[in-house]
Amino acid sequence: MSGHEDFVIRWENEVVIHERFEITGSQLFQVTSAPVISNNIYCEQSYCTPDGERFAFIRVSYDHGMWSTSLWVCDVPGKRIAMVEPNIEPGVANCKYTGIIYYIISKKGQREIVRLSLENFEKETVFDMSGVPLRRIQSVSPDQRYAVGTYIPLDKIKDGRATPQIIKLDFKTGEWFVIHENVDIINTHLQYEPSKGKDILVQHNRGALLDRYGNIIRLVGEEGATLYVIDDEGKNYRQLPVGKPYTNPVTGHECWIGDTGEVLLTTVATLKEAMRNGNVLAVKPGDKRARIVSKGYLITHISASKDGKFFVGDILGVKGRPIVVGSIETGKSMILCLSGSSRGRSQFSHPHPYMTGDNRWVVFNSDKTGIPQVYLASVPTELLESLT
Repeated sequence: MSGHEDFVIRWENEVVIHERFEITGSQLFQVTSAPVISNNIYCEQSYCTPDGERFAFIRVSYDHGMWSTSLWVCDVPGKRIAMVEPNIEPGVANCKYTGIIYYIISKKGQREIVRLSLENFEKETVFDMSGVPLRRIQSVSPDQRYAVGTYIPLDKIKDGRATPQIIKLDFKTGEWFVIHENVDIINTHLQYEPSKGKDILVQHNRGALLDRYGNIIRLVGEEGATLYVIDDEGKNYRQLPVGKPYTNPVTGHECWIGDTGEVLLTTVATLKEAMRNGNVLAVKPGDKRARIVSKGYLITHISASKDGKFFVGDILGVKGRPIVVGSIETGKSMILCLSGSSRGRSQFSHPHPYMTGDNRWVVFNSDKTGIPQVYLASVPTELLESLT
């Protein structure tokens, strides 16, 4: 589709250097400090370049009764930041670690999807959203041709139970299709498998309840959440053996592990269960059971490094909300630093950590200053070596 108008990148420096974490020697940098909500977006599909030198984040402000979201980029070596889009709709999508991200803008009532390269800042309008019921897209195929999102038809909500649809967009043809629907997939966390893009991971919030306007009354029922995989045409349903009756319910935090075709996830557990049995699991479509990746810490949000060797997670039930780095192969893990996040209801008060493409930094959120900001924590080479 059409290109995008020229724009000027103006780098700003808001960095605050914090003390090192004594145990690991990790150096903390607060890369944003303006009095506005800054958010690293989310940890499942890392929004950064393959070389780890740039990542995207958003800023949200509230004025005259309206929320406004802008898109920013951080230059990791210089700890500088720059705004690349002043007003976008909520929701940013990509195929992780590609350095190419997608977002929706509205111009004179027309909604368009824009593709942005974090490496050279080239923009291109790739899809006309006219007539498409999606509020946001969630994941993009590794060949950069397709995007998927979830739509909840209000007329299909019966007795509080919804039957959402997964919609697929074709950037090449400009067409869109409903490829899959299922009861209770209200919070799908859709993720294209990042190497071949033939499968899509789906979160299933069994027992969820909505009101007639689509507002969530109950996020998940007694059965708890589980995961399944479909192909990129919405077919070939494969239940993953996680959640009841296979394991404890899934927490709702999961991601693909590099190009292994395996999924990393966390399950609901007590501290004793996490220490004895571990709540960080991995599973591949076709497996009869999930394998335990790591024991010792009760981890909530989880992400996998670009090379598939390491995981990063946060511990929300402990003061300071520690961030943990671990080896997916050996299961060894260690607290990298304390995030200081408050763990409030808002997503920007959760750490949501992920590792940059070169494994040198962890990006995370913290509102310990009173205002949510974005941070970088260095990952010492010796720490990674000790885990492997």
